[in-house]
Amino acid sequence: MKRLLAIELQKIWKNKASRVLTITYFVLIALLALVSSFDFNIVGIKFRLADIGLFNFPFIWHALTYTAAVLKLFLAIVIVSMISNEYSYGTLKQNLIDGMSKKEFLLSKFLTAGLFAIISTVFIFAVIMILGLSFSSYNEASIIFKDGDYLLAFFVKLLGFFSFCLFLGILVKRSAFALGFLVIWNIVEFFIGIGFRYLFQHRMKFRSNCTAFCLWNQ
Repeated sequence: MKRLLAIELQKIWKNKASRVLTITYFVLIALLALVSSFDFNIVGIKFRLADIGLFNFPFIWHALTYTAAVLKLFLAIVIVSMISNEYSYGTLKQNLIDGMSKKEFLLSKFLTAGLFAIISTVFIFAVIMILGLSFSSYNEASIIFKDGDYLLAFFVKLLGFFSFCLFLGILVKRSAFALGFLVIWNIVEFFIGIGFRYLFQHRMKFRSNCTAFCLWNQ
């Protein structure tokens, strides 16, 4: 497994575009720590992100995992390219000729996606702890780790998203089309989510009205 992972990481690092995108992803997250200490002046009003409670525990768990999840598109491009480049450059056939099985090929890709998810989660955890302990008004352990389960949800979300990117890369075999389909899928998923939330709220409101009607007529 280490050999397969080492091969994939070497491919990614030697690819300039993948290397730049990966570094950019982590740099943008790290910039949150730097921006938090800046003083902004908008229409004569001075404020600092750290002073408005954005980095207070336990809210910071939700705020930063959500922000980092938005930036996951950078790594999605790397993962899709990781598959499509195998077909474009003919390295897939060469790997099979050299003795790598199809199972090992797919496993190497999934291990790489899993490693990206793990490193991202650990990195976000480090950023959250640094910002939270530096700017949060609450330092009690019970409050600090109150919503820590958001980090686990962030890891599961990344792993599922990266696995879906692998599926698209294998299915479509071209980066541009796979990423285009991924964008369309996210848009459709967004509207489906809005629809489900509307139906849920409408259903809860209907139940509440029915309950009130029954109690009134008792």
